Amino acid sequence: MRVAVIGSGLLGVTTAYFLRRHGLDVTVVERQDGTALETSFANAGYLQMSVPSPWNAPGVGKLLLQSWLAGLRSGSEEAPLLMRTRALPGLVGWGLKFLANANRKSYLSATLKNLRLAAYTRDVMASLREEEKLSYSAAFTGAIILFRSPESLADYTELAEYIGERGAVFRSLDRDEVVDLEPALLPVADQLLGGIHHPDDEAGDACAFCRQMASIAQERGVKFEYGATVKELRASRNGFDLFCDQGDLSADAVVVAAGSYSGALTGPLGVNLPVAPVKGYSISIPMNGWQNRPKHVVGDMVLNAGINPLGDILRVAGTAEFTGYDLRISDGRVRNLVSLVEQVFPDFAATMNRSAINPWAGLRPMSVDGVPVVGATPVRNLFVNTGHGALGWTHAAGSAKALADLIVGSKPGLDLGNYSIRRFD
Repeated sequence: MRVAVIGSGLLGVTTAYFLRRHGLDVTVVERQDGTALETSFANAGYLQMSVPSPWNAPGVGKLLLQSWLAGLRSGSEEAPLLMRTRALPGLVGWGLKFLANANRKSYLSATLKNLRLAAYTRDVMASLREEEKLSYSAAFTGAIILFRSPESLADYTELAEYIGERGAVFRSLDRDEVVDLEPALLPVADQLLGGIHHPDDEAGDACAFCRQMASIAQERGVKFEYGATVKELRASRNGFDLFCDQGDLSADAVVVAAGSYSGALTGPLGVNLPVAPVKGYSISIPMNGWQNRPKHVVGDMVLNAGINPLGDILRVAGTAEFTGYDLRISDGRVRNLVSLVEQVFPDFAATMNRSAINPWAGLRPMSVDGVPVVGATPVRNLFVNTGHGALGWTHAAGSAKALADLIVGSKPGLDLGNYSIRRFD
């Protein structure tokens, strides 16, 4: 079977790798000039295994409305969630469904589905590291979520306890325990109420992982067509034709793993993907000379952002911006992330080389219910692997392996029924 995989980010590359392990003839089609040059390039690097909650939490509609009105009045860039007025017309249909899922029942259901996929991914990642000898600044010390108010601590603890009863591991920490576990937080200890430690969470450079996996896949026979934008995907009697700007391709089956752009490819075939882009930011800061470096991912509930030491780089990422497909970098949003470093690690912030800060923005493909869309579609031999939102790194390897098993007729190690596009029928 000849399979074309559209997209060479985390989801596309890992899917191609596992398909090739089944012996299929695989071609990856990528519009950029290399692997992991879009949403997988500079993400947070955080595999959120313990509490992989979606963003449409109860009350998100009110937060979006407040941030939108505040932006109209002052042009504020400070809100963790930000709605751009120019994006509203294109988000109406998707947005109503997104808000309809922002209730406690849907939120908890989505979190549990994400938790099952994250647990499966953790096992798949462990096997990949052993088999392929991967090196991507992986860390296994877990994550510490910080709290500065009783309200935020209570809300998060309630969710953590609910997930904990279903298999997730966490430990509540008082202020002293937070500092004992992560001494780099000592300068701000008096500002903290406490924290929660998720020891099973992982970290690593997603771009480095993705490029190593692409190299391995290529060595084993996967073909990569870079600089090839798919203008149209058309079903034919024998499979599919991919009309690209640098030459056309044909395949017996197609996997669309093109992130937020996936729906534009499946829509003409009658497959509506309820996935929209939600913009996120990151900054990468060299940690040259910092002796008291953090050893954990540190999450701050104030800015909905996280700080992650990746080798010699401090990656700070987060915020959610509903702005359509606009990839322009807002100086205000970057300042927010710099401010987070100042609030959490003031000693480092006082000495860091600000001219060396590297900002980035990417579009997270967000489904209306906060759960990935992985599996077959109503069109024969057309498959999708997208909609992971901020959990693409958390879910990539597991989604890819389960989908590859499904495509070849093997029983996946995870039931993909909860992630099927048919749930939106």
